[in-house]
Amino acid sequence: MNRAADPFVDTLRQRIAYDGTRTPVKTALFLLVCLAWLLPGLVGHDPWKTDEALALGAVAGMLRTGDWAVPLLAGEPFVEKAPLFFWVAAAFAKAFGGWLPLHDAARLASGFFMAVTMAGVHVAAVALYGPRAGRIAVLLLIGCLGLLIRAHEMNTDLAGLAGVSVGVAGLALAPRRPWAAAGLLAAGLGMAFLGHGIVPTLPLALLAVALPALGGAWRTRAYAAIAAGGLAVAAAVAGAWLLAWHGRDPALAAEWSAVAFATRWSGGITRGAIADSAYVAKILPWYAWPALPLAAWAAWRARRTLASRADIRLPLAASAFFFVALSLLAPGREASAMPLLVPLVLLGVAELDSLPRGAASALDWFGVTTFSLLALILWVCFVAAMTGSPAAVADFLAREVPGYAYPFRFIPFALAALLTCIWVAVVARSLRTTRRAVVNWSAGITMVWMLTMMLGLPLIDQARSYRGLAARLAAELGDSPCTIGVGVGDAQRALLDYFIGLRVLPPGHPDAAACRTLLAQANRGEAPDFDAARWREAWRGSRPGDRTEAFILFRPAP
Repeated sequence: MNRAADPFVDTLRQRIAYDGTRTPVKTALFLLVCLAWLLPGLVGHDPWKTDEALALGAVAGMLRTGDWAVPLLAGEPFVEKAPLFFWVAAAFAKAFGGWLPLHDAARLASGFFMAVTMAGVHVAAVALYGPRAGRIAVLLLIGCLGLLIRAHEMNTDLAGLAGVSVGVAGLALAPRRPWAAAGLLAAGLGMAFLGHGIVPTLPLALLAVALPALGGAWRTRAYAAIAAGGLAVAAAVAGAWLLAWHGRDPALAAEWSAVAFATRWSGGITRGAIADSAYVAKILPWYAWPALPLAAWAAWRARRTLASRADIRLPLAASAFFFVALSLLAPGREASAMPLLVPLVLLGVAELDSLPRGAASALDWFGVTTFSLLALILWVCFVAAMTGSPAAVADFLAREVPGYAYPFRFIPFALAALLTCIWVAVVARSLRTTRRAVVNWSAGITMVWMLTMMLGLPLIDQARSYRGLAARLAAELGDSPCTIGVGVGDAQRALLDYFIGLRVLPPGHPDAAACRTLLAQANRGEAPDFDAARWREAWRGSRPGDRTEAFILFRPAP
């Protein structure tokens, strides 16, 4: 039968047409894609370094001591990060700790902040471009390559990202809903500061102050009141927390302020301007793909009409503010660039419908081909892990994770097979429009991520987890509660404390004199830096397949 004449097919195509209209079917599919992207990877694996380990260490310290004012890492004050993510993660750990391991329950905070980020982007897109832009903006956000891994790990930067999203949504709403805008701006600024300190907060605050210079809807008394009120409330919240912390421990409060403010300014402006300022620009082409080329198209398309395009001016100005601030103040880390994704995504959807058909088809073809090949590779690796064939792939996996017996899990296998079939059907039958490229890209990256979590998570977890290493080290230590650490990173200290309750103390620590062992961490082939004449090697170990890190346990020489 001719498909075009099939009433059922015609009705279904109308309900899922890529035209931005809202139907119950498209709303359900949109929510399904968002949940399918968001949920896999939040639970079911051990904490991994580096960001996960640091966040988990602080959360575990809060729950162990009951002190939520000063985060502790392996028993020592940890002032490198703002506290909001730790608070929310600890709350999730207390709420779901009876059903989930501590690290899985705490990782739900990442899902929470990502959900807030999605909601903020949706609100901002609808406020700027109308109801047809909300869903496609969220899909473009989750399609950004740089966000995928960071959004599913315990990462304190996610709280700052959520704050930026909410704050930008408030600025977008300001001309139409002033009271809601003021509340969102205040909440966004407060979340940004308590989530990630000065790095995302400063450009957001400067953007709020500078918007009247863009003219139009923001050059009004109403907006001035919104901006002033939002900034005042956010400053009051941030100030109250700083004062409370100062009253609790003035020295630690001063140390955090130095890290959050003085170090950012001095280190960012002096070293960063020379060395790290180019980091964001270097990673953006892949990190913000495909939002970046779509944003560039929108800026080019509107270059002669900016005076009348307030919807373009806001995300364009926000992109510039965040790019400059993140280049100068943020350290050279991928996660630090996440706030820039929000304005780039909003700018990217501005002229999506005007994208030339050839460019949209090229992006669509590239996405479909790339993710289909990645899915094929994942299935080949899974078959090799289970059967030993192809031999080359099986040998590679055996070298990466030596001695690991890959388990067969029927339910993840069945879901992965069903998902692959759905992907093939969607790609084969979807209609060709400019929006289809973004939808298929987001669906493709979601499909690959789900396949990775369903088919490859046990192998990845075995390779990246410190649980086995910690257990072998505990057997060598016996009942020793502490050890002197030489070259042991903060992430490793946190994970050893979490898995086996071991405190790794620096040599100059007051309690280090009671420790009867010394644990050194060094890259393979490097000698640890300490007085070797006083110690003899008792044990050496590493994670399976890890060719970089080596851990060496020493006892006093006779």
